[in-house]
Amino acid sequence: MRNAEARVTLGVTAAREGDLEQALIMGERALEGKRRSVPSLIMTSRELAAEMRRRYASESSAQDYLARLRELGEAVPGFLPQ
Repeated sequence: MRNAEARVTLGVTAAREGDLEQALIMGERALEGKRRSVPSLIMTSRELAAEMRRRYASESSAQDYLARLRELGEAVPGFLPQ
C-alpha cells in the first residue's frame, strides 16, 4: 500500500510540474498494484484527481484516468471530490 501511495504522490508532483504523461503513469501504477486498500488508495488519490481536473480537464488521457478512479470509488462512496 505504501508503494501505491508513493506513486500517487509522484503523480501529483509530475502533474504540478506539467508532466501529464508521467502523472498518468504513476497514477495507473498505483491503481494496478495487487496489494492495495481501496479506501486508502482513493483518499490519497484525491489530490491527484484534483490536479488532473484543474490542469488537464480537456485531455482525454486525464479523463480516462479519472473515469477509472471513479469506477474504483463507486465501491466506496464519498471519497472522491465532486
